[in-house]
Amino acid sequence: MASVDNVPGFVDGAATRRIVVASFALGLLTATQASAATLGPGTVIMSVAPPAAANDQVSVMTAPLQFVTVDGATLGYRTAGTGLPLVIIGGSSFTMAEWDPQLLNTLVAKRRVIIFDNRGVGTSTGAVDALTIAQMAHDTARLIDKVAGGKADVLGWSMGGYIAQELAIAYPDSIRRLVLASTDCGGPDTLGPTARALRILTDPQATQAERLSILFPRNRTGAAIAWSAAIGETFAANGYQPHDSFTVSPATAAAQVQASGPLWLGEGHGTCTRLGRITHRTLIASGVNDVVVPSINRHALADGIRWSDVQVYRHAGHAFLFQPGLDFARTVLDFLTS
Repeated sequence: MASVDNVPGFVDGAATRRIVVASFALGLLTATQASAATLGPGTVIMSVAPPAAANDQVSVMTAPLQFVTVDGATLGYRTAGTGLPLVIIGGSSFTMAEWDPQLLNTLVAKRRVIIFDNRGVGTSTGAVDALTIAQMAHDTARLIDKVAGGKADVLGWSMGGYIAQELAIAYPDSIRRLVLASTDCGGPDTLGPTARALRILTDPQATQAERLSILFPRNRTGAAIAWSAAIGETFAANGYQPHDSFTVSPATAAAQVQASGPLWLGEGHGTCTRLGRITHRTLIASGVNDVVVPSINRHALADGIRWSDVQVYRHAGHAFLFQPGLDFARTVLDFLTS
């Protein structure tokens, strides 16, 4: 069954990117207080301004932009913190400028965090005419070699989870532990989005509220608004630079749709039949209310990866990582240090 990344004209990051830009331009920085009543128990409203990094460390979101050359591409990245490196991989057409500052600042207090743009996305360059998940995994392995000293913990979200799986299989020595969030192992048995999510994902006229509604549950609207506003504030803190922070060309978007669609979901593709080759301790996390990559897909991952732990969040959607009340960053840190 097709997933959202196989839908022409849709890439999960493209929707969030439009949300970010719109929320900043429309001045949603004060909307989080107005949305407080929509938040259920256990969810807190994220500060609109990027939260200060713990222990006076620089926030990775405002750390200096650096570049590393890999095979046929130059990847833009930011890094901050000390300790064991944690490389974080984003989803389809998702740029590193869209990560949640509160999530990253919690992680950077204990780890050296590295975020980057996949080839052809945001600040990164590189040919995408024959793009595959395996190629992006190769890029990530080279980044780990050159920036993280050859080995790192890895967290992949959505399509980033596809890349992380391929990385673990093809370059096992590059990874210490693995975190897979809101993702699946591909192949024809993967369960795709709900009908409503599919309609919104394929509708270029879909409103900001509709797009947010498929990333966050209805009773977590405040968290959604706070996340998008915080990204706008971080961009402002960076002096609205670089200018291509949120840029994804149509060619790159189409290439990622192909890589994460037919080349991931088709017969004989994906990692479902190869998951036994992942021997790393793995945390599989999903939101019960995920309508983009339904949480039921976690079972195939857990069944295939021998040393896996599963964390499922209630009142949580595809972007559950950005729901601060769930404290996912603490779960990640506990898993990585246990």
